[in-house]
Amino acid sequence: MVVQAIQSVISMLILMLIGAWLAGKDWFRKSGGTGLLSKLIVNVLVPLYMLNNVLTKVGSRQKLWEIVVCLPLPMISLALGIWMAGRLNIHAPRRGVFINVMTFTNCVLVGFPIIISLFGEEAAAVGMVYYMVNTICFWTIGVQLLREDGGQKSSLFSKAGLKKLLSPPLLGFLLGVVLVILGLSLPAVLANPVSQLGGCATPMAMMFVGCILRDADWSKLKISRDLLLVLLFRFIVCPALMLGVVYVMPLPALNKQVFFLLSSMPAMTQLSVMSKESGSDAEFASLLIAVTTVLSIFMIPVYTWIVTLVL
Repeated sequence: MVVQAIQSVISMLILMLIGAWLAGKDWFRKSGGTGLLSKLIVNVLVPLYMLNNVLTKVGSRQKLWEIVVCLPLPMISLALGIWMAGRLNIHAPRRGVFINVMTFTNCVLVGFPIIISLFGEEAAAVGMVYYMVNTICFWTIGVQLLREDGGQKSSLFSKAGLKKLLSPPLLGFLLGVVLVILGLSLPAVLANPVSQLGGCATPMAMMFVGCILRDADWSKLKISRDLLLVLLFRFIVCPALMLGVVYVMPLPALNKQVFFLLSSMPAMTQLSVMSKESGSDAEFASLLIAVTTVLSIFMIPVYTWIVTLVL
């Protein structure tokens, strides 16, 4: 499995390099390439990918229930992040960024390509549970913490927050859940294009990550206490905590492996946009997204090796 993980990382790197190459081309930039790619992935490809995987990999109410009972597990890292930020005296405008990076991971753009390459398409169904909790908590608690850093006063479940919460990927997942509960399926005339377009989500997502890394301002990278603490918790403490929890839980091996790996992924790309909008430390957030994404390339084979030994 470790060899397979290394091969997956190399494949991921190739797609990221293609994205970085595209980001450096004038014709790509002039046509709004990175923004267009992001909108295509988030609004079309990933929702169809989610819908297709729920229908084809879950398929029954029983399997759906087996997955849904795991919902509380991703909440563990959120509780840890809030507690540790207080203990380590992380203050605004970085406190919200610190907690978000520790807690919420890039499930869609990095996590799903990895778990699918390692465990097959069946892993996507399990991963959707982690993604759902990750998304709901980010657009409520995570964004609220960022707004507090920026001195903004708003309720946890604001109208704008709820609108963001009902993102296209989550709606695609929920539509699939409704169809499974009702025992319905898509006709072939719809199922085929949904499957074909959904299959484009992974390579396009990797190319988008390459664009992000190409555009990152690496000259602002400076070693600091806050940076080292964030990396320590994102890549060691939080994954170790999740590993300990899933190890003692009576869960199928696949669930344990997927939850552990998704808890080890880099920071969410949406964090940069919301930090800027909320008045939090957007520069620090953007830097952490780039750094954690690069470091994850080296850490993923390590986590896979741990999975083979422990889970």
